[in-house]
Amino acid sequence: MKVEDIINLFRGNEIRVSSETRHVWAVFWANFKIFLSYRTWVIMETISTIASVAMYSFMGLQVDAKRITLAGYGEVDWISFALVGVATANYLWMCISRLSHSLQHEIREGTLEPIITSQINMRSYIIGQSIRGFLVSGYFMLGVLIVGIGVLRVPLIINVETALSFTAIILLMVLSYAGIGIMAAGLILVYKKGDPLTFLFASITEFLGGVLFPLKYLESFPVLYFLAWLMPYTYALDAARRILLNGATIFSPPVLIDVTILIAYSIIFIPIGLRVFNWGVNRIRYEGTVSTY
Repeated sequence: MKVEDIINLFRGNEIRVSSETRHVWAVFWANFKIFLSYRTWVIMETISTIASVAMYSFMGLQVDAKRITLAGYGEVDWISFALVGVATANYLWMCISRLSHSLQHEIREGTLEPIITSQINMRSYIIGQSIRGFLVSGYFMLGVLIVGIGVLRVPLIINVETALSFTAIILLMVLSYAGIGIMAAGLILVYKKGDPLTFLFASITEFLGGVLFPLKYLESFPVLYFLAWLMPYTYALDAARRILLNGATIFSPPVLIDVTILIAYSIIFIPIGLRVFNWGVNRIRYEGTVSTY
């Protein structure tokens, strides 16, 4: 092709597709193909997931089962209690950190500037990256549950109603924290770093959320106990455990209370996260620091 032909190609007046759905699909599919190309990483992460579940099962041998009744879920063993916590916690933070990690990768590789200057709306970019994060994280969460149920014989209650209810709770859990993830991504655009803050927030949430122990133990520490019930994850984990350990559904009164609170957190955090993200995009455009890292 001659140089003149290339110039004429860019001068063409063809109508460009501006469908947001098409943009979301393009972002999702491009990044999902990148994920599939890292086969060794996928295999190693799968092995790591299996090993972590096995480690928790051995830890359960040292826990008095009677202490787990303090959690309020009836006569359940520690591995059942912990499995739901570990699966949901890992899924949540893989989803939340996926967007910020992707943006850091774009910044390091110098591909953020073409994305921002293209016709792709940043909202489409966020949605596409988030969908990829949901699927990738879901793969590992499903692996944890399969190993727990199939190999360790963890007695979770799995049927159509509990499966659908658990899926709904997982979606609400991610939505309640989506604003925080989007906010972190906006800060990363400006300051180019955010992993330490995200890691610290994830660690605090897992500790105060009661992933490995009943929150009753925190009643002796009123400040920590109060902070624990301020976090959306505490309510999401409570609902997930009631569903998978007790056979409750999303319409059960205790679960409905958790659902209402998660929806309220989503309504509050998502608009704040979007405002911070838009602030970050506008600032790097104004300062001309889109391509710096």
